[in-house]
Amino acid sequence: MSLRMTRVQSVGHGLLCALLLGPLCPLSGAQAQTLSAATLTDSQPSGEVEVFAERGTQITVDGEAAHTLPLSAPLLLRAGRHVITAAQGRSTLTAQVDVRAGRAQEVRFNFSVQAVSITVPPHALLLEQYEGIPKGAEPALAIATVRALSMQRLTMLQLPRDAVLPADCLHQVSCLVDQAAKQEADYAVVLSVTATASPADAPDRRSYQLHAQIVDRSVGQQASVISESCSGCSTELLKAKLSSVLAPLASAALSRKKGTLRITTQPPQAEVFVSGARIGMAPLVRTVWAGTTELRVSLPGYRSIEQRVDVTDNAESSVSLKLEPAEQEWTDQESVPRPRPIIVLDGSKPSVLREPRPRWRLIAGAAAVGAGGILLGFGGGALSIDGQCITQAEGSARHCDALYATKSLGAGLMATGSALVLGGILTMAWPGRESSPHPNSAQGASK
Repeated sequence: MSLRMTRVQSVGHGLLCALLLGPLCPLSGAQAQTLSAATLTDSQPSGEVEVFAERGTQITVDGEAAHTLPLSAPLLLRAGRHVITAAQGRSTLTAQVDVRAGRAQEVRFNFSVQAVSITVPPHALLLEQYEGIPKGAEPALAIATVRALSMQRLTMLQLPRDAVLPADCLHQVSCLVDQAAKQEADYAVVLSVTATASPADAPDRRSYQLHAQIVDRSVGQQASVISESCSGCSTELLKAKLSSVLAPLASAALSRKKGTLRITTQPPQAEVFVSGARIGMAPLVRTVWAGTTELRVSLPGYRSIEQRVDVTDNAESSVSLKLEPAEQEWTDQESVPRPRPIIVLDGSKPSVLREPRPRWRLIAGAAAVGAGGILLGFGGGALSIDGQCITQAEGSARHCDALYATKSLGAGLMATGSALVLGGILTMAWPGRESSPHPNSAQGASK
């Protein structure tokens, strides 16, 4: 198994071909002329410039090497500043371009409005993994790969020769995004070609499994993926299969619509997930796929919020969310809530946590106070009639034959009622027993 990490100074089809095959590579006339002016060495890196104008327009670069549009391939120029002049009859237009090593640019001359525009096409980091490929076939497959992707206006980059990928990076989207960012690429393209043994294969043919994916760096997610097989394929058939697989793969990735999502939360620092993938912490602004997407925000101590958001293509969509505090959740060991401890302060003594008074004591105390009140009433009544006539006095002397003798009874009732009232009050007022602090309650008490 091999992972291609060839150092490429300019990675369009023509230059990649020249680097891999040297004199065996068929270059166009324009490329041959520009290659002669830009030696492809580490000391003189080159880049590509594709020129667009009306058919028949004459193009010169730095006053040399005139070409007639349309060119069969982009110009290969030494890295640095160059002057490209387009002439159409007596009218001329000039553009100054800064060529970067390993990068591509597009220059458009519009004589009808006398304007020049310079644009940078999307660039992609290409990572190829081959296993069981016939010896000498990898360069041809690499050229076929770049050609198929370039036809979709995707400029390919490759890792420097001394670059080392982290383990299993080709299968981790986050790692591919990081590698694309290091190379200043818009996408990461991963191509895996694996030969599989098949008894039906002829000696010069093999069966292959092809898997390719494109990761969009701005979104941080996979943009397109495809898996195909090629049974009993020669190298030429495998190249054709690669072209048929990679062209729609690149087209699907480049045509996916994107928008900007601005998310704020109250309180801030909530984690944000889009379509199940974590994209950061609020507040944030991120590029996401356009359309309806699932949004979730979460923050410890608060209820998570999930909702659908419509993201408009090439526009910004704003979402502001307010999180509500979460209710107390009990663990399995605390499935039955404990009575809430009470803090009792006694002068300068430290606070003591006590449990609430038992309900039976409150009931018993209240009953004792009620019964004691009744006895006090009876006792008071008995004392009030002590020594009075039981029956109405008769005769002029008003002499009573029978008198109430309730002093002792009244005193006893008063004493018993008073004891019951006092005992009931003490029973209800006596504090609950001390208990060890509950972790959550102790934290609340410390506040």
